[in-house]
Order: sequence, then structure tokens, then C-alpha cells
Amino acid sequence: MQLSNNLKHLAGWVLLAVFFLCVPACAGVPQKGQALVAGRDMVWSAYDGLRREIYFSSQEKGGRWAEPLQLTNGNADNILPCVVTTPDGKKYVVWTAMEGADLAVHYAAFNGTAWSEAQAVPGLPELSTMPFVAVDDAGALWLVFVGNDGSHHDDIYCIQLQKDSWGKVLRVNAENDVPDVNPFIEIDQDGVVLVTWEGFRGNGYTLLTARWLGDRWSEEQALRPEEVEQLQQERRQAEEEPLPEFVEDRSMLFIRSNNE
Repeated sequence: MQLSNNLKHLAGWVLLAVFFLCVPACAGVPQKGQALVAGRDMVWSAYDGLRREIYFSSQEKGGRWAEPLQLTNGNADNILPCVVTTPDGKKYVVWTAMEGADLAVHYAAFNGTAWSEAQAVPGLPELSTMPFVAVDDAGALWLVFVGNDGSHHDDIYCIQLQKDSWGKVLRVNAENDVPDVNPFIEIDQDGVVLVTWEGFRGNGYTLLTARWLGDRWSEEQALRPEEVEQLQQERRQAEEEPLPEFVEDRSMLFIRSNNE
């Protein structure tokens, strides 16, 4: 399952990987006690006849989704988008740009007036994909993704964006010779940053988690059965989300409530 050895199969493999994981990686779900309410953003990847592009829409208070806005228009296939809103209302969309044998994490930002041009996140490993983002109360953007430098198995990494400056890339999972894929990051009500992902341990894949300790990531731990069941339930709820007619392909779609 190394990215470097499966590039030609990546598009199809990514679709399977996203649905294989129990974490709600296709649609954001609200925290406990929160309902799916107005003020939501939706991003998705759709084929335009030439390549896959990223689209954005927001939901108004009456429940109506705004007409989609295309965020990408280049030579890459753009897949696996995720969106988040900062406390001051700025929005970030991240996704994987796949062009030939190249895999990179790209992003665009909305400042309240206009979207920025799509650009690559700097300083990431040679091959980077499967991005997922969260924002803390201070407005810092936390980006997790799968990275591969071309000589090792896939690993989970995290990088922060603070005051328009990208920080240092840190590996989340323990050093090993097996694949780690499909990361999901969340920040709870106490400000604890948690990353959950799927890692090959023993004879198969298992769901693992680690938390940010302020200067490093904690040792990884396997999720308890009740935690896995909760994630499975959240995923089922996400898959039942009704969608507007202009979304024809929900295989790579993400919805997030702005009150998360």
C-alpha cells in the first residue's frame, strides 16, 4: 500500500480507502450535542470531462445550498477535499492534487471576500495525500496527511499554519516499516488535539490515535471497541446526508458545520 508503488492505482484505491476507514473521512459530523444546522460548508471532487476538480458550496439558514464554486482549474486531478472555518471566519479548503506520478497537498483560503489561488503546502514529503484539517481556538490550522519520501512506507504527518506561516512537519505515528494511512484530526472542547488513523499492525489494519502534548505527539494507542463503534455510527449518519441535486458524485465529499 505504499504510495510510491501504487501511483497508477491511486485514484481507485483512494476511493476504497476512504470508505474502508471507519473514521468519518467523507463528511464532517457535529460534536456531541450539536445538530446539523445552518451555517455549513461543503466541498467535493467531481469529474468535468477532463479531470477531477474541487467545488465549494455553503448552506444558508433556510437550508438552501448556494450554487457551487469551482476552486481548481489546472492540469491535476484534484481529490479528497476537506474544509474548515477559523474563529474569525476565514475558510480553508485542502485537497490532494495528483498530476502524473506527483502527489501534493494543495489549499485555498477565503478571507471573507474572495478565494485565493490554489497553491501547494510547502515543505511536505515528496508524495503527500489524504489531507484533513482542524482549527483550534487560537485560529491555528492543523493539517494532517499521509506522506512518503519515496524510500519508506507511508506515514502520518502534521503541520500547523499560524499567522500565514507554515511550521515544521512532524511525524505522528511511531517509526515503523508498515503503512499508516487515512488520518483524521479533531480538537475537542478542552482544546486537546487528537489524530486518528489506520495503521498496519500485526496481521492487519487497526484504528490508532495519538494526542498533541504541546511539543510532540504521544505514543500511539489502539482505539477501544466502543470508540470504533461511535466512529462507525458517525460514518453511517454522514452517508445518509441529503445532498443538493448539483452534487452528482458523493464519493469524495465533505460537509462541516461551522459551529464545530
